[in-house]
Amino acid sequence: MLNFIEVNNLIREELNEVQYILKDIGDDFNSSSKEIFDFFFNTHGKYLRPILTILSAKAIKPNMTTEQRVQLINLCVAIELIHSASLVHDDIIDNDLLRRGQKTLNSVYGRKIAVLAGDTLFAKAFSILSSMPSKESQVIMTRVVEKMCIAEIEQAHNCEVSKEDYLRIIEGKTAVFMSACCKIGALVVNAEKQQISSLEQYGLNLGMVYQITDDCIDDDYNSIKNNITIEKSKEFVIQAEECIKSLEESIYKDGLVSFLNYVIDSYNPKIKKA
Repeated sequence: MLNFIEVNNLIREELNEVQYILKDIGDDFNSSSKEIFDFFFNTHGKYLRPILTILSAKAIKPNMTTEQRVQLINLCVAIELIHSASLVHDDIIDNDLLRRGQKTLNSVYGRKIAVLAGDTLFAKAFSILSSMPSKESQVIMTRVVEKMCIAEIEQAHNCEVSKEDYLRIIEGKTAVFMSACCKIGALVVNAEKQQISSLEQYGLNLGMVYQITDDCIDDDYNSIKNNITIEKSKEFVIQAEECIKSLEESIYKDGLVSFLNYVIDSYNPKIKKA
């Protein structure tokens, strides 16, 4: 079984291109704005969503055309911009002072600038999506952002929710995004309908694994109240693996399975209690 570093190395070339573009994204704006975006992208996350998108595409078509590859890289940039925008807004809402080991935009530039910066990242992402030959990815990501926002509103509005509501909220705020990443990756290489559906459902279940595991690590109130434990997360792991069973065997399919294990293995009660 591949570990997370090995999964990254499978698609290192594509990930590096995404990172280079994001690092220089400030060049698209004026000097005062450039400083803000250069600061934000000075450090980067794990690129989980671009990784999902690339692995999904390569699980269907390892040797894609040059045109497909260019589209894939641009889609990954847009996806990470949308994720980054949501993080900027989350930091403002939660008044967080640190993100990825450095100060947040709101702590350095103030809430007003941070809000506008997050909006700009959203706008830049959809500008990229609107330039794609097919508008399907733009439609998909527009729906994702809508569902994410509605789920976040519902969570903020209700401090205490039922088990059913909890699962629906985390699907909206996390799982639908990861599902969309897998679907877009499959679409860019012209996957068959069944393959697209398989990857889309894999991503949805993976997203549930990701958020439940994260909530278990953080001792989230509603997950504890509703008895949502790491065992529930493991149920979604099994479902996710089942979704991609029919895909042709490849190192990239192995990467998708390893991605699941990476997420679930991040839960370690001994570390949490330390």
